[in-house]
Amino acid sequence: MKRNKSRSGQALVMVTMSLTLMIGMLGLAVDMGWGYFRREAAQTAADAAAAAVVQAAMASSPNSQSCGSNNVWCGSPAGTATACPDTPPASPVTSFDYGCALALANGFANSAGGSQTVTIQANATSSAPNVPGTAVSYWATVRISENAVPFFGAPGGGGGLLSSSAVTTAGVTSTPGTISNTCLYVLSPSGTDAFEIANGASVKTSSCGIYVNSNAATAMQVTGGATVTSSSVKVVGGVSVSNGGSISSTPATGVGSVADPLISLPSLTPASSCNSGNYTNWQAVPYALTAGTYCGLSVGNGMSAVLGAGNYIINGGTFSVQGGSTLTATSGVLIYLTNGATVNIANGANVTMSPQTSGSYQGVLFFQDRSMTSPGSSTFAGGASMVLSGSLYFPYALLNINNGSNVQTEGIVAGSVNFQGGSQTLQQATSGSQTGLMTPGVSTASMIQ
Repeated sequence: MKRNKSRSGQALVMVTMSLTLMIGMLGLAVDMGWGYFRREAAQTAADAAAAAVVQAAMASSPNSQSCGSNNVWCGSPAGTATACPDTPPASPVTSFDYGCALALANGFANSAGGSQTVTIQANATSSAPNVPGTAVSYWATVRISENAVPFFGAPGGGGGLLSSSAVTTAGVTSTPGTISNTCLYVLSPSGTDAFEIANGASVKTSSCGIYVNSNAATAMQVTGGATVTSSSVKVVGGVSVSNGGSISSTPATGVGSVADPLISLPSLTPASSCNSGNYTNWQAVPYALTAGTYCGLSVGNGMSAVLGAGNYIINGGTFSVQGGSTLTATSGVLIYLTNGATVNIANGANVTMSPQTSGSYQGVLFFQDRSMTSPGSSTFAGGASMVLSGSLYFPYALLNINNGSNVQTEGIVAGSVNFQGGSQTLQQATSGSQTGLMTPGVSTASMIQ
């Protein structure tokens, strides 16, 4: 009997020791699982916050991102890691605000007790410092750390904290635009004389073609000594050539219609207020303009104006260059016409413009808002000389080029076109290599680390 009692006591000791070890192992497993879960949660929050920063920057400034412009945040100085506030703003404004808001939505924010930290680093440089060799126009790096209290004590004992951290970098990358083999599109589906040229006017698209979507019996009219020089002419409807008019290549008629080649261009939204845009008063030096929203824009009375890089939204009124004035915009611009805005360049004006070379509006100079389905006509006329090293996009409008104007441009997309009176239009690349309409590239936000 004594021996059995002794054995029972030994078993109790063994069971007690085993239970202690099992509970310790269970606690270790729970704490390790909790630590893994918090690391995954931190990584999810960092991914969401980094994506939010670059997407917000791209949404507010779709063509190109510039620090401090259009709510594109880069820190001060640019590229400096900055801690999110304990409570991010309920209505985010800058790309930084959006990143902090997304981190909070995923359960992470800087806290007074110091258990969590969220920092954001961003800049508009070609590569992120922690991801060398990347090609981006804007990047953001989000770092999140947390010290969580374990359930059973830190692994290995000591009653410490479970530390979790995550880092993610996202960037805005661009897919280059493409060049089509057609550089003059007339999109009106049924207009008579949708493409009209007369009175000695000349259109030359020697290395690229012309496409007329109208199904009218006379969709294309060439008359009065006018000449069309093009590698190809395709017309859905019919063509009329008369009174000394000529086309260098035999038009193909009865072809199928084509879609708007620039339909993917994103629209812009004007600011709630706008600049007056009146640059007609005399001054000794050229006017210096910056990108933004204008209630019409007029350069006249022999004045000169220089447009800085960026998007110019003409919110109503006219983009007008008149009276021997000079307008220069060679650093990369887009002129966006909305709320009934049109173009009138005439009376001996001298205009030299270049489009942006990357981003959503790559290769496009003028863009008339597609929501204006019945806009007024726009005119390039009256002895004006224009070197427009990009495309003119007026998808529903009549485009008049007449009265001795000389227009050099990469491409035209218009509802209808009318060339008259000695005007000359030449689709010609300044680089000497482009042979068609430059369709815009596509910018996307993506994780790069």
